[in-house]
Amino acid sequence: MRQDDGGGDLYPFGRRDRHAHSIQTPAGWKDLAVTLTLFGLSLPMFAVGWFGVGLSMLAFDACGEGRCNDTAGSVAFIGFPIAAVVSIVLWASVAERRRRARRRAWMYGAAAMVTIVALFALATTVVDFAAQPK
Repeated sequence: MRQDDGGGDLYPFGRRDRHAHSIQTPAGWKDLAVTLTLFGLSLPMFAVGWFGVGLSMLAFDACGEGRCNDTAGSVAFIGFPIAAVVSIVLWASVAERRRRARRRAWMYGAAAMVTIVALFALATTVVDFAAQPK
């Protein structure tokens, strides 16, 4: 079916829409609630992870006479909380920018949690290898 726009030009389905429309609906209160919940859960995960890295540092008690790499273990023990806090702040700033642009941001809260788990796995692996006798 063709319609006449009055100017003599024919368009197949009416006037052309010159505005870009978003397919996604703007982020609402549900997205905000999920985002804040995920970031809120990342903080206890951080504390539990740091406690877990501290427990893994007990492997150095079996090292006698300095046969283990204490420096790598200390870097992992101190580097985990620093890297975790920096990652949470970075993911939160990205989520905040997305929220200001009226876009969904829950996935960045989930990314913060995944990053903390990955950093925990990395730190405990480094401590495990560092606690092996030379």
